[in-house]
Amino acid sequence: MKDKPGVTDSLMAASPDNVSKELLVSSAAALDTNADKRLRWAFRKVDATLLLVLIGSNILNSMDRANLGLSKVAGLEADTGMRGSDFNVVVSMMYPTYLLGMLPSNLMLRKFGARIWLSLITVVWGVINMCMAFAKNRTDFILCRLFLGAAESGATPGALMLITLWYPREMVTSRITLFYSAFAAGAIIGGPIASGIMKITNPRFRSWEWIFFIEGLTTASFGLLMFFLLADYPEKSWLLKKSEKALLKQRMEQDQAEGGHRPVNRNRMWIHIRDPLIYSQALILFCANFGVNTILTFTAIIVNQMGYSPSAAQAMQAAPGICGFVGILLSRYYPKWFHSHFASSLFLSAWLIAASSILLATTNNIARIFALCMLSFSSFGAIGIGPGWVMSNTGGPTRSAVSSALNVAHGGLGALCTSYIYRNQDAPRYLFGHGMNLFAGLLSVVMAIVARTIIHRRNMKKDTSPIDISRLTRDEVLDLENDHPDFRYVG
Repeated sequence: MKDKPGVTDSLMAASPDNVSKELLVSSAAALDTNADKRLRWAFRKVDATLLLVLIGSNILNSMDRANLGLSKVAGLEADTGMRGSDFNVVVSMMYPTYLLGMLPSNLMLRKFGARIWLSLITVVWGVINMCMAFAKNRTDFILCRLFLGAAESGATPGALMLITLWYPREMVTSRITLFYSAFAAGAIIGGPIASGIMKITNPRFRSWEWIFFIEGLTTASFGLLMFFLLADYPEKSWLLKKSEKALLKQRMEQDQAEGGHRPVNRNRMWIHIRDPLIYSQALILFCANFGVNTILTFTAIIVNQMGYSPSAAQAMQAAPGICGFVGILLSRYYPKWFHSHFASSLFLSAWLIAASSILLATTNNIARIFALCMLSFSSFGAIGIGPGWVMSNTGGPTRSAVSSALNVAHGGLGALCTSYIYRNQDAPRYLFGHGMNLFAGLLSVVMAIVARTIIHRRNMKKDTSPIDISRLTRDEVLDLENDHPDFRYVG
């Protein structure tokens, strides 16, 4: 009985040309698989260095923003002679310089590099927080808050821009979500830490002064550490191998985002500044920041007015913080579950509206604390979806710089408005503040619809009337950014 033909027999029976083609195809597939594995490993290294450092900085940013509200329940207002709306004025004074400094700070980041600029401003805002431990009255706090706003203005937009220059667009939303989760993480640990610091009995400082001094010192120390850990762009990374740097550069060029050292195109910058899509999407972050800053700055105050002690109110801030942390981590999956950023935004807006309605409708403490948790879940989730939606629609470094600055500027404007909505005169129910959060939820629905409409129309125009790039130089093609015929907006 004759044996069945084996692999060797089949190869001998095949023609030499067919065998060569099969071997070439198999070799190419193996090379592609190996390159994909090395590229994934390179991005894991980026996650473990760049992203982790940015997350750490953002946790400290969140804690430094929350420490004013935590200090109020520890006696700051009485000790410094503040009356009426003085505390709200002090809270708000950070945001004028914060808003004005964003775009210039982002341009300075590109001039000096992330390693120098982000490290410097982190050290500076840490030192300013330490100085607030020595503030004696409203005027001292106003001056400190003005300088604090200027120092912090470049931190978040700079980090967002850096993420878009290290990651391709399909990875941007998930990394920005992780970055923004640090705000909620700061809310989780900030309250219990402040409650613990209050137990310090050293007479050199009052309990609220220790909060500013210790947290400011921690931030300044971390800023020095950032100088040794950050890299401006993949080519300068101390951790990546040459082959990994080449793979990252190639992947980013495919994504129409040539390395982080490409200069900003001023003509394109003014075009992007006038783009209504950026503003409609940024207003979603504006609305989300009502809830976020309610949690960061006013949760301990609201809970304290429910009848809980100062230390208990500080510690209980962790509950909404945990819900916000879960909400923002889940938000990275919403575009996949709901098949669009638009539907994801509507889902979170519905939670925000429901939470605000409960806070307006009841005086039951358990129900109100639960509603604060809902508010935190939806608001922190929205700051994961909103910026990710904006930054996923950036086709180059100029668009990235403008989008990140304007996006965070609108978030800062939302925080500025929130500074005045929880007033002493409205205690203990704070109906005006809860009503403004309800308004923010409704406005975010409108803005999501506007953004989705603009995106649909632009993609339709690209399909029917694309720009002819056959006669353009390579630099001119790269400068097209979002107008490139192959670019498609993410809905």
